[in-house]
Amino acid sequence: MAESLDNHRLQLPTELVREVVQYYAHVIEWRNADIPRQSYKPRWSDYQSLILASKVLRQLALETWFEVFYAQSSDDLQDAWPEFSLWTRELHCVELDTDLESRPVQWNLQAFRRLDKLRVDFDATKSNAMLLMRFDHPRVVVSQIKQLEIYDLSWPSPMMLRLVGDAFSGLHTLKLAQDLVWCSLCNICRFATFKDHPPEEIVYEKVVGLPQYYAVNLMSLTRLHTVQLTVGYGLGGTTSLCPNDDIWTGECDACMDMMFATWLGFKSEWIGKKKLLQGPPSLKCVRWRFRQRDAAEVITDIVDESDEVDDPTGQTEDDDDGDDDDAGDDG
Repeated sequence: MAESLDNHRLQLPTELVREVVQYYAHVIEWRNADIPRQSYKPRWSDYQSLILASKVLRQLALETWFEVFYAQSSDDLQDAWPEFSLWTRELHCVELDTDLESRPVQWNLQAFRRLDKLRVDFDATKSNAMLLMRFDHPRVVVSQIKQLEIYDLSWPSPMMLRLVGDAFSGLHTLKLAQDLVWCSLCNICRFATFKDHPPEEIVYEKVVGLPQYYAVNLMSLTRLHTVQLTVGYGLGGTTSLCPNDDIWTGECDACMDMMFATWLGFKSEWIGKKKLLQGPPSLKCVRWRFRQRDAAEVITDIVDESDEVDDPTGQTEDDDDGDDDDAGDDG
């Protein structure tokens, strides 16, 4: 009888044990989240002691482990346990395909009913921007996502932001990280070059701080309050962001060097427009961050190899007949 009472006294309430497990999950070491295409979750070995300790701890450790689900292909989502609809709050997907192929592979998020955050890592060596449309199903799940992170888009044009605005209507935070940046002067994606190293971070709170058409295409996101853009850069340009008197929002060095220097009054007019630019109604902060890259390793123009096919008529470019027609740990 005395032994039974002693055992009873040693049993902690499940709610308290859950808090202990949650605390443990946040104090153990997580892997670097800034490295794309690999899981940033703690190692499974860090949870093994909890898994083996007791049935209650095993259940709570699994719930905590699967709060972040790491998927290396869309097939991984088909193997999701029914419990994931309650456990998983963050989905980290690695998409290594290319949008130059016509094979539509949808990432079905049906099993993740309590999803708050979606992160998608693309392959920077492949054309991939339109693949974002593979993550918009079902809309009842996608529309409730509050945080969206996208790594290594090959072509971060305003069209991509339109896809984000159309599909992820409940966003509060948007983070983009890629090598190229959209220049609102020449309306093309460029690799940023500067005269000297930029500051670690530029923060805009009193002005929108986004490329013009980014701001326009995100306008429908009424709850969006934070945008963070991490872009690659190299040295050898003429532009300096120390100080940031021009309110830099992605303009390429070539455009700034030519237009600001040669067109009388253009610089002040352009800066004035950026100060008056309207953004999403709840936007409070835009952060620009920078990662130095070797320009020789940055892909600025991806060639579609499917264009290099034989003419079905048998004609070659040398023929002259007068015609003018010519894409860790699992879980």
